[in-house]
Amino acid sequence: MKGVGLVLAVVLFTMSAAACVPGPTTQQHLESATWLGVVGAGVGALIDNKNPWRGAVIGGAIGSLAGYGIAEVSQRAAEEAGRRRQTVTYHNPSTNEWVQADPVSYQGQTATVRTRTYQGNQMTNERYMTVPAY
Repeated sequence: MKGVGLVLAVVLFTMSAAACVPGPTTQQHLESATWLGVVGAGVGALIDNKNPWRGAVIGGAIGSLAGYGIAEVSQRAAEEAGRRRQTVTYHNPSTNEWVQADPVSYQGQTATVRTRTYQGNQMTNERYMTVPAY
């Protein structure tokens, strides 16, 4: 019974935290949250030897929130690069992660922006996004 309460608490916390994020949820947000949630659940289950289910739930929740956050930073960088019509770089010094957004082309009221995510000096992700060009 204790485990069910913990699972419900983590699910409610995750859903309430996701509801507080402004702006629309895109396919990139969902994919990033899902993949990092799965990885986090696997790692959590491996780390918590006494209760792997508890570790999986906690790791999955943390991974999902981290994935959603990474996607949100990429989306904001792309929108800012499209609006400013110049390269935008965000850096997190505590984790040494970088997000760089470069406007590639403009067509009407939209801009195509290339976003790259780096861990240290190694590129981990590259996407092309279409964002409004104000």
